[in-house]
Amino acid sequence: MKNKITTAFVIILLISTPFISYGTEAYKPFNKNQYPSNDFTISQANFNHGDALIKIIEAKRISKKYEEVPHFCRMWLSVKKSDKTVYRKYFDDIEPVGFSYGLFIPKVQPPSPYFAVVKNGDYDGSLFLISKNGKVFKLMGGFFFITKNKRYLFSEYASDATGLAVFDLRKGRVVFSSMNLPAEMSHWYENRGEYYFTTEPDSYNDPEQIVAFFYDFKTNKITQKNISRSEFAAGKPVIYDFDPREYQDCNTSQNKRLDGDRE
Repeated sequence: MKNKITTAFVIILLISTPFISYGTEAYKPFNKNQYPSNDFTISQANFNHGDALIKIIEAKRISKKYEEVPHFCRMWLSVKKSDKTVYRKYFDDIEPVGFSYGLFIPKVQPPSPYFAVVKNGDYDGSLFLISKNGKVFKLMGGFFFITKNKRYLFSEYASDATGLAVFDLRKGRVVFSSMNLPAEMSHWYENRGEYYFTTEPDSYNDPEQIVAFFYDFKTNKITQKNISRSEFAAGKPVIYDFDPREYQDCNTSQNKRLDGDRE
């Protein structure tokens, strides 16, 4: 019984303290001397965001010493407030696995008070939403788009599994997060404030109707509906506000132009 209570207490403690994280790997501070220029390209950038200072460093291997760790990319993400580190995350050895990899600063940022950082690689995409007070929300991620009313952020999981997280930017909380979706997401559409996705192919076998999966903002659930071809034609394809394939891998310095542009 004591072991069960202890386990339950640890679980409750972890759930109730979502903002301070030092990751599961032993944190290794960045030491530039360990990354010679003939083996690595070092990129780093600082972002002032309200009371928070966001710092990102990436070490990208350029030599062909693939037998040595890191094989491709090593990364550091930290958040400071009043000169005190309130969050830090260390990624020891990020693998491309046939897709984008690294830490990315989206050119299109969510509305205040949030600053977005996206991590890709290892079949495990993440979205870090950092508030001006230094709080960090970690969601499954990889791609995202923001609704037209700037209220919600839809974060799609970049992995070999299908996953979706929805963040309420007004209330500052995750309202939906699941890898158990009713279908695989292929294309997102918007029609008069409603958002839905379809699977491949959009046509299915019915010449009159299409199966669509709507996100219900009242219940924060996904519901399946059959819509007519004319209804489907009225929807507009959603363009991702962040698509990692439009960015260089493991290269934070490409985003330095954002520094100082935040409120």
